[in-house]
Amino acid sequence: MTVLHQGRRTFSQRFFTDPVVFFVWMFFWGLWRCLPVDAASWMGARLGGCAYYIARKKNRIALHNMRKCLPDKSEQEYRVILKKMWQHFGRMIAELPHLPHMGDRVTTTGEGHLLQMRDDNIGGFICGAHLGNFELAGVKAHQVGITLHPVYRAANNPWVEKYIYQKRRLTPDMQLIPKGISGARMMVDLLRKGEHIGLLCDQKMREGIMVPFFGYPAPTAPAIAHLSLKLKVPIFPASICRTQGAHYIMQVEPPLKIVETGDRNADALTLMTEVNRHVERWVKAYPEQWLWIHHRWPKDEYKD
Repeated sequence: MTVLHQGRRTFSQRFFTDPVVFFVWMFFWGLWRCLPVDAASWMGARLGGCAYYIARKKNRIALHNMRKCLPDKSEQEYRVILKKMWQHFGRMIAELPHLPHMGDRVTTTGEGHLLQMRDDNIGGFICGAHLGNFELAGVKAHQVGITLHPVYRAANNPWVEKYIYQKRRLTPDMQLIPKGISGARMMVDLLRKGEHIGLLCDQKMREGIMVPFFGYPAPTAPAIAHLSLKLKVPIFPASICRTQGAHYIMQVEPPLKIVETGDRNADALTLMTEVNRHVERWVKAYPEQWLWIHHRWPKDEYKD
């Protein structure tokens, strides 16, 4: 499979910024890999805490999202959640070199649903969000005999992208599915072969459909709903949230109820509304572990 990167790079990016960022990334990757996972996670939290004071633009996006989604909290509470989010994100990044060996640090509830996926002889989706350490879904699925093919957005830096691509494959037959038309074709082919796909469903898609999210219409990618309806494959919601340190709980939930009325677009909207309800519930339960820094609504809302 070809490794992709997003967009064209300028001369300075290609020959200066990208290589420098790559070698910094490699330094920390090597450092974290040499450390025990708990020590690496602790260091990541400290670095993430520093990002809280530096990433002012991202912080403004996050605070806007929090005010919409969690209106009952105070500005001080938003700041506490935001700082904890950066610390958690730093931990997650620092844990990446240890990811293939972290399965035993994840307690699973609803493991019977994973076994159902493995044994039902049809393809399907595990639907999650940018919450907790979502990268661990593939590790837990692999432990019970499921190869989970994740849909992902390629890194802008092609040097980093190539390295991430190589390291994220848990098994030789795992395929990383890039977002876009080619990725959609890959998903159809894999699902028809009875394979399983991991997809994070909580980010904005400009060409998506408007689906309620925390009470506000949000541009949402409907591909998972359309493919589920077309190919008759189930969608299993799942979250993986940090409990303490480098330990997690994975909650695998029953497959979403699929109702077909004959109106494919209306049925997709109903299904995506249910997906968003699951994400809302997870975010309310673990607000410090959701990645608040994305433009979940149209960018015009975020202008200063």
